[in-house]
Amino acid sequence: MLENLLRLLPIVLGIVGGYLLRRLGYAEQRDGAFLLKLVFNLCLPALLFTSLSTVRITGDLAIFALAALMAMPTGYLAGRLIALKARWAPTQTAVLLTSCMIVNTAYALPFAQALYGADGVARIAAFDAVNGPLTFTWAYYTAARSNPHHRGGTVLLDRLVKSPPLYGIAVGLLVNVAGRQVPTVITGAIATFGSATPVLIFVARGILFEPLDQGLRRAAVIVGTRLAIGLAVAAAIMLIFGLEGVDRTVVLLLGVSPVAFNSVIFASLENLDVRLALNALSLSLVTSLILSMVIALTAT
Repeated sequence: MLENLLRLLPIVLGIVGGYLLRRLGYAEQRDGAFLLKLVFNLCLPALLFTSLSTVRITGDLAIFALAALMAMPTGYLAGRLIALKARWAPTQTAVLLTSCMIVNTAYALPFAQALYGADGVARIAAFDAVNGPLTFTWAYYTAARSNPHHRGGTVLLDRLVKSPPLYGIAVGLLVNVAGRQVPTVITGAIATFGSATPVLIFVARGILFEPLDQGLRRAAVIVGTRLAIGLAVAAAIMLIFGLEGVDRTVVLLLGVSPVAFNSVIFASLENLDVRLALNALSLSLVTSLILSMVIALTAT
């Protein structure tokens, strides 16, 4: 347990450091958003390429793609059921749905990397190979169709074409399957950028953390539904395939991951209830951090 705790120390320091930078006036909310864009467009693709181009690909990775196929439809159906009873405004219902549908792989990634290195990252990448495209198609469409100012048209294909992490996954898998050896000087440079991913993600999370205000009941409904769905899917996958070790831990980390930052981005882009999305994100970050630490500290 002590070894796992030491591995997670950079994550804790990153969150605390980011929060203090914001509170002391050295960083603003836009700085946290910039760090996430930097990770998304530069560091994360490098990390995914490095991991997938070197890891030994086995049938175990297909389980994580299957888990992603289960997670999003389950989240959508659960969100619809809650929305029918809650009778929220369309702009709030859309936040509920996208929060329940999208799995926050960026949050689980640093934990998986800290505990298992490339093997952990490869499992997250296999999950995100399905979760990513569904996020920018189905989930984004769900948000866009609730935009009170929506005038038609689509940017879904443009989102996919301009998604660097998807290219990192594709190129990494291509190099792995082809059995090609990339020159060390190139892989070393790419790995340097990839190694910055975990720290930058959690510094950004600390900067973006917002104190909770009004609307906590609805935010709590979103967070509770998100966790219930995640744990239900994780439990089903573990029971069906009898997962143990790294597979079991990564599935659980994905199951307790918080509301995805994409839900806030979509809410902002599509004129939804941004404050509700932010409250749900902040509340879920607290609960998910506690649960993720427990899972990581008891991992084998």
